[in-house]
Amino acid sequence: MKLHADHSLRIVVDATDLQAGRAGECPLEQRDVPAPSRITLRSFEAGATWSHDGSKLLEVLVVQGRLQINGEELNPKSYVRLSPGMAVSLQTKEGCVLYLNARTPTEPEKDSYALRGDSLDWRQGMVPGLKVTSLHQGLTKHTALVRWAPETRFNPHTHVGGEEILVLEGVFRDEHGSYPAGTWIRSPHLSNHRPFTGPEGATILVKVGHLDVA
Repeated sequence: MKLHADHSLRIVVDATDLQAGRAGECPLEQRDVPAPSRITLRSFEAGATWSHDGSKLLEVLVVQGRLQINGEELNPKSYVRLSPGMAVSLQTKEGCVLYLNARTPTEPEKDSYALRGDSLDWRQGMVPGLKVTSLHQGLTKHTALVRWAPETRFNPHTHVGGEEILVLEGVFRDEHGSYPAGTWIRSPHLSNHRPFTGPEGATILVKVGHLDVA
């Protein structure tokens, strides 16, 4: 199965109807080559349990609700990175919505770790009104959360290696449109835009430099 497998295309997916406590799924990407990957947003009912067999690298972001991994409870905006070979059990007592990115890594992956959403290290961004916390830094790739204050404008920029955004809170905007919480946007290599926020502000997950450049 393939879904949004062509990284040369700009993709926008609306998953705003997913809610913690009500089971549902919104597939975002599935590829077989050059490196198998499956990206989804999933909502789980209270009391749900499941497992990850460790066959692939797995990134997890808690979008809503709370998640337990091997008994450790994680609150919203918590980020988990499980390297290949790391099998875990997962459950949610109250229900949750998760961003799940399972793939065969293209860079060396050795460390597994969890960052709690209530203890992230937020730092000043490149322009006033931005706060950034780094979640993972690879050889050419970077994953971060970014808080946008209301009425913040960023510089026009080009995405070398592409960009992936998941809107977690508020409304994210650029010259192409407005994207409420629950929207997933993937922009290809060498695409460009001028992002900004209105009166709501926004919090987003951002991944850059990780898409095919051929």
